[in-house]
Amino acid sequence: MELQRKRVYLLTLYLVILLPFIGYGAYRAMETNSNSPLDWVPNHFPARQHYDSFADQFGSGDILIISWPGCTLDQPLIDLFVNALRTEKPFFNEEGQAYFENIFTGRELLAHLTAPPISLPRSEITKRFRKTFIGADGQQTSVIVTFTKEGLSHRNILVEHIEEVLQREVHLQPGNWHMAGPVMDGLSVDKAGKSALDRYALPSILLIFYFCFFCLRSWRAATLIFLLSLLASGFTLAFVFYRGEEMSALSIVMPSLVQVLAVSGGIHLVNYYFDALRDPAELHPAKRAFQMGWLPCLLSSSTTAIGLFSLTISELTPIQNFGLDAGIGVLVTTALLLIFIPGYFIVFPLQTANVPESDPEVEDIQPNFWDHCWQAMTTILTQWHLPILIVTGVLMVYAVQGINHLKTSVRIETLFSGETTVLQDYAWLEQHLGPVVPLEILVDFDYQNTATEIERYRLIAHIEHKLIDRGDLGATISPLKYLPQAHESKQASQAEYDAQLNQILSQSRSNLIHAGYLRRTEEQETFRITAFVSALDPIDYGTLLGNLRSQIEQELQANGFSKSTGVTARYTGIMPLVHEIQRQLMEDLFESFISVFIVVTIVMTLVQGGILAGLFSMIPNLFPILLVFGISGWCEIMVDVGSMMTASVALGVAVDDTLHYLTFFRRGLEGGLSRTEAIHYAFHHCGKAMMQTTLICGLGMLIFSLSDFVPTSRFAWMMLFLLSAALVGDLVILPALLLSPIGRLFETRERTE
Repeated sequence: MELQRKRVYLLTLYLVILLPFIGYGAYRAMETNSNSPLDWVPNHFPARQHYDSFADQFGSGDILIISWPGCTLDQPLIDLFVNALRTEKPFFNEEGQAYFENIFTGRELLAHLTAPPISLPRSEITKRFRKTFIGADGQQTSVIVTFTKEGLSHRNILVEHIEEVLQREVHLQPGNWHMAGPVMDGLSVDKAGKSALDRYALPSILLIFYFCFFCLRSWRAATLIFLLSLLASGFTLAFVFYRGEEMSALSIVMPSLVQVLAVSGGIHLVNYYFDALRDPAELHPAKRAFQMGWLPCLLSSSTTAIGLFSLTISELTPIQNFGLDAGIGVLVTTALLLIFIPGYFIVFPLQTANVPESDPEVEDIQPNFWDHCWQAMTTILTQWHLPILIVTGVLMVYAVQGINHLKTSVRIETLFSGETTVLQDYAWLEQHLGPVVPLEILVDFDYQNTATEIERYRLIAHIEHKLIDRGDLGATISPLKYLPQAHESKQASQAEYDAQLNQILSQSRSNLIHAGYLRRTEEQETFRITAFVSALDPIDYGTLLGNLRSQIEQELQANGFSKSTGVTARYTGIMPLVHEIQRQLMEDLFESFISVFIVVTIVMTLVQGGILAGLFSMIPNLFPILLVFGISGWCEIMVDVGSMMTASVALGVAVDDTLHYLTFFRRGLEGGLSRTEAIHYAFHHCGKAMMQTTLICGLGMLIFSLSDFVPTSRFAWMMLFLLSAALVGDLVILPALLLSPIGRLFETRERTE
């Protein structure tokens, strides 16, 4: 024992040495926050590659749209505002390079197009750009700021400076301006994540400590587990920092998730210690607790880690990072619990008098309220196990049908509640200017194509008219919007009119290239058409894109153009990228769940010593996933990035209780009990502990359901619902299975014979 004490002292010393590094890493991780939905996919993601290629050709899509009441074409304060953005020091880095790639205003557009050589009348300009850069009233306009990559990394401070300029130059009060666009989307998620940490981290920690003490009724044991859980969550945050990544809004629940899992595992281990401490014949209760607890704790953490690691197969970066970081955190948590809980009680053992008398895993407690509950449940399940299994089967089949109706979303209106500033700003801008989400259509003519310049522009005009006639798109912008008017004359022949058009088109090339709607290289000429869709209307992006592709391909063929003639159409922009992210999210949901289900099932077959026994033991764990996601499908509740992660995580956590229940069930059988008696034995020894772990894991994170960021809020709610349904699976469905003929699979061969 003396040698063991020395080892505990050394391990504690090493841990104390590591504490400053863990604390520093955790602090720095919580300082970093990067959340742009457009950056949730890696650079090799096909839709992202198309979007980046478009940005290289026509400019970045990382824009900030700014407007306010009184931001009109005749408002000279706009010029003062824009001049400040272009000249003031806060908008440049130390090398003097601007953080903004471009600054564009409807007022400057009007001045440019009314001046020679274009010389368009004002009425024509407002007609062409109505519901894009100019509002439906012909007056309202906006300022569009395009951020560089470096500027994007400083968006928080840059937006603050922009707001200061609005107050100083335009004399606006805070809240009187409206901002939207990808820059604001990412910044809003940043702020939501930071706000959730500031508001709910401390209450969550206090709530977890309360649950810890409530379950153990021992200040020393509760404090030990609580401190180890804090250390585990701190290590997880430090791991985020030291591997060079940044926190996302999804990551804010990760420390609490690791902490509640640590408390849950610690309670089981301490209960083993309490059990050994009550045995007068046990000379080394801490050692006995380790011997009893290391295998179930290791199995429990392994299945939980498998569930988390399965998220790393996702193509979405924040989900990948969450799975890896939390999975590592769970494994480190297990090591901390298995080392320091027995180690602490070796050095500072509890006295028997300080151990709570009514422990759920003590064999010889007197009948009490819980005993009556377990006896009643055993009686009910014995009589009704077959109807319960039939109802369960019907519910699961019904839920599977609902899963077919699941839809995913990463659109801005599904990330925040309707009362948030960002959604109110989107609503104001779309009401006063028009839809703001761009869909980019690029028509490429390679230099083998023999179409004349006039024929090419006529094709662009046909496509644009088709887009306008659809009715489900907002206004459009094309190269035609920037061209001077051709003067028609009844006396002029078609050849003379075409010659005039050719001259206009030839003289307008540089202007169109500068406007970002024409690009010419040695290989091809590319025309750009931008159509706008609403950020808030319930539009099915997938259906819209499919119909659009079909319609444009038909238009190309109708005008004699095709891929064989060197003409192709490409589709990119924020809307197609968001659609592909949503499609990938659905794929990731099923792939990660199937992978964790297969791995955990293999583990269960090994633990239960049979393929059929392992498969049937997964039914109580499959039930909550199918039920909750099936209901979501039937109720048309969108699956977001937060909801997607819960299936795999909850499965890994739920298997823990299944393993505990089956362990005591088999112990009862091995002790000579009948299956009915073994069911009651399992209830008696781990039923209360299973309820405690569900309470801790579910309610410990529930406070994050108050977050303004919907995926974080929904993660907390979904975990509570899934774990509650899993508890029903383990306390109702699993015993019903064991009481049915299927229960014979869990008996030993000798007993069966």
